[in-house]
Amino acid sequence: MPIKNKNIMAKFEEVFEDTQALFDGFINQIDNLTEVNLKILAQNRLKEIGKVVKANDLVKHMTNEDIIILLNEEIFEQLEEEQKLMVVEELIAQVFYDVEKEKISIIKPDVNTFSLLLRKYGYPKYEVLHESIKALFSQEDQETAENNQ
Repeated sequence: MPIKNKNIMAKFEEVFEDTQALFDGFINQIDNLTEVNLKILAQNRLKEIGKVVKANDLVKHMTNEDIIILLNEEIFEQLEEEQKLMVVEELIAQVFYDVEKEKISIIKPDVNTFSLLLRKYGYPKYEVLHESIKALFSQEDQETAENNQ
């Protein structure tokens, strides 16, 4: 006989009005997101501050939402105002709408490193390092293409 556990399903709630207003205020500043239907939901069991999820075809059909942002609002509410804005920006930055292709994507952050490395060298040096690496790979690709011609 199957065991029924009511706690298996994740519980979603509407976010507080002030939280929704923070997200709406930032979203409304981004022109290419006017075509994207975003839903902000509280899921206080999340083990991270927030998660951006692209709606599958069924959810899109039933709700007309393209993107769902899940937020641990219990943690979010304890942050300072500037920190809240940083979280909002970080979550929204993951949503990319290609106007030409009319396609919505979730993109990964462009910085992925260790905090100790950033503390030791600072972000400007880290950025120069990665731009240098990109340039060297690009140069190598050009040289390979020229040699193949």
